[in-house]
Amino acid sequence: MHHNWSGGYVADMTYSHGYYHELAPSFIRFFLLMNGYANASQGGSYNYCELGYGQGVSCNLHAAANPRGRFAGTDFNPEHALFAQALAGQGGLRPEQADWRALGFPDMLEVELPQFDFVTLHGVWSWIDGAARHALVEFLRRRLKLGGVVYLSYNVMPGWSAEKPLRDLLWLHTRQVGSRGAGTAARIEGALAFADALRKGKASFFNANPPASQMLDDMLRDDRHVVAHEYFNEAWHLTYFADVAEALDAANLSFACSLHRSDLTGDVFQRTQALGLNRLPTALRQTANDFVLNRRFRRDVFVRGAARMDASQRDAALREVSLVLQRPASAIVPALQTPYGTVSLDAAITRQIARVMAEISRPISIGELIAQADLHSVQLERVFEVLAALVAQSQLAPVFTDDAACAGDARCETMNRHVAARARHDDVLRYLASPVTGQAVEASRTDRLLLLAWTLGARSPEALAALAMREAGDAAAECAARAEEFTASIVPLWRRLGILAEGSAA
Repeated sequence: MHHNWSGGYVADMTYSHGYYHELAPSFIRFFLLMNGYANASQGGSYNYCELGYGQGVSCNLHAAANPRGRFAGTDFNPEHALFAQALAGQGGLRPEQADWRALGFPDMLEVELPQFDFVTLHGVWSWIDGAARHALVEFLRRRLKLGGVVYLSYNVMPGWSAEKPLRDLLWLHTRQVGSRGAGTAARIEGALAFADALRKGKASFFNANPPASQMLDDMLRDDRHVVAHEYFNEAWHLTYFADVAEALDAANLSFACSLHRSDLTGDVFQRTQALGLNRLPTALRQTANDFVLNRRFRRDVFVRGAARMDASQRDAALREVSLVLQRPASAIVPALQTPYGTVSLDAAITRQIARVMAEISRPISIGELIAQADLHSVQLERVFEVLAALVAQSQLAPVFTDDAACAGDARCETMNRHVAARARHDDVLRYLASPVTGQAVEASRTDRLLLLAWTLGARSPEALAALAMREAGDAAAECAARAEEFTASIVPLWRRLGILAEGSAA
C-alpha cells in the first residue's frame, strides 16, 4: 500500500469528481465581508492557487467562471493532473488561466510562482504527513500576498473520538494481513470484512461506540474510491482547531471566520452565545465550539493582515453586494438542515425575501432587496443573518460588482458544452459553471443531456426530447419525461445564472 513517490497517500485509486462551492472566490469574499473584513481581490486581476486539487473539477469550473482570476495549483497524483489539464483544454481555458501541476508540496517551494490572493485546500491537511504539512505552511509563508486569504478544511476532534479506534484497526489490518501484491481496493475489502466479522461476533467496542458501527456501515456501502481517500492514507491526522491555528501562525496567518454551514446558518452562534463562549480567546472559543457540536470537520478561513471594517462600512459594503437565485424560489424555506440539526430562520423575513427573488430574473443588490421586500423596519443584522444562511445553503449566491463587470469574458459556455457532451457516455462531471456567480451548480445527467440538445439548436420540449433521446443512449426515457419541466423551470433558472444566454428563445 505504501508508495514511495506518494508519501503514503493512496495513489492507485483516484479521487472522486466532486465540486466544493466553499472554494469559490465569491463565496469566500462574501463571508469575509459578513465578518467585517475588507474584500480580498477587489477590483482588478488576482491570483488563486488550489493545493491538492484532486481531479481538478472545482478549480477548472472556478477558472472558467472567474475571468478576473489567474488560477494555478498542484496535485501530487499524475493521473489527477492529467485529468485536470485535459478538462482545462476541453473547457477552452488558456494556460495562463489554468496552470495545473503534478508536484508535491516540497517541490512547489522551488517553482517560480506569483504571490497569491487566495490559496485553498480541501481536506488536504488531514491526509498528509508532517513533512508535507511543514512544506505547506512554508508555501503559505512565501507565496501568500499580504492581505491574502487561505481556505482549508480538515478533520477535527473531538468528533472522531468514537471512530478513530476503528480506523486504526482497519489500517493495521491493511498493513499486517493484506497481501503485499494486492492493491488498495483489495486490502480495503479485507479490512472491512475483518471489522464486520468482529462486530457480528459481538465485539463490545461496537456496542459501546454506535458512531463507529455506523461508520463501518457507511464504509461498506460507499464508493471504495471515497473510502480509500478518506480513511486509508498512511497519514490520518486528527487535530484540534487550536493546533491548526498554532501551525498557521508560523506563516503569519490569523483566523478570520468559519465557512461551515452550521456556523453560517447561525446554529453554532445560537448555542455558544448561551454558554458565553463568545467572550473567550479565539483558539479556546473555536475549540470549545467543536466540543459543543462534537464536530468532526471544519471549513476555515485564515488571513494575512486583512483590513477590518467598522460596522457602518461593513453594512454599506454588504448593501452593494447583489444576490441571485441558484434554485427555484420555492426552495427558500425558514428551516434549514445542517450536519448538526435544523436551524430555524425568521419566517417573515425569509418569506419576503423569497417573494422578491421569485419576481426578478437578475441579480439584485441587498440594498434594493431590502427596499423591495419592505424590510426597512427590521433590524439590519437580522436580515443579514437570514441572507447569510440562504447563501450558505446555496439557495442564493453573491455577485460582486467587479466580477459582474467582466462576466462576459468567462469561459463557461465552452466548459459547460464539454460537460454536457460528456453526459452521452458517463455521469462523471455533474456541475455547470455560472459566469454570474463564479460558482457551479449541480445538474442531473438528464438535464445535462437536454442542455446538450439545447446547444445543438433544440428549443421546444418536443425538439429537446427528440434530440436528447438520440444523444442519450440508456437515458433516453428520462430525457423524454423531463423535457417539459426542463423548459419550464430549469431554463429560466439557468438563464438567470448565465448558463444559458439570456436572449435565447424557449
